[in-house]
Amino acid sequence: MPINKTESCSVSTYQNFDGSNYTVAGVEEKFSTNRGYAAGFLGFGTDFNKKAGVVFDIKSGLNYDNQGIFNQNLRVRTKMGKGESIQVRFSPLSVDVPVGEKTNLYLNPHYSGQIDFKTNRWTNSAGAFAGVTQKFNNTSVSLEIQRYNLQDIKDNSPANWGINAIITYKF
Repeated sequence: MPINKTESCSVSTYQNFDGSNYTVAGVEEKFSTNRGYAAGFLGFGTDFNKKAGVVFDIKSGLNYDNQGIFNQNLRVRTKMGKGESIQVRFSPLSVDVPVGEKTNLYLNPHYSGQIDFKTNRWTNSAGAFAGVTQKFNNTSVSLEIQRYNLQDIKDNSPANWGINAIITYKF
């Protein structure tokens, strides 16, 4: 089973409907096989207001099928700077379906838990995001809609909805 190594840089922005936001830019190194992947990401994140700092992610994924349509994934995100926290996000069943030669649709329901080291407070929630990725040679663009706090399904306030955009360039 050959191991493929890829490097990329990306900019991701998460814009919540309540006006809050977070944007991350950085580089990633990924090792993958047809069964899954492991990756590390290092970048800088900001809400363009008061929180800014270094972001470090460790990511992994495991494919349930040979095409990677059904999979699980895990991300551990560490933020350091004005706010120090570690977030664990686990998706037990994600779906990533090719709908064209360079286009994919995906759905990622997940659980996330986060410890904020300044307040020593643990928070957790269930959520989901769905999106589309379009590839252009070495560049891909993804657009997503995200619903946070699904454990409180009746709360459809703007704080629980957002739109995300990700641009990635593979070297």
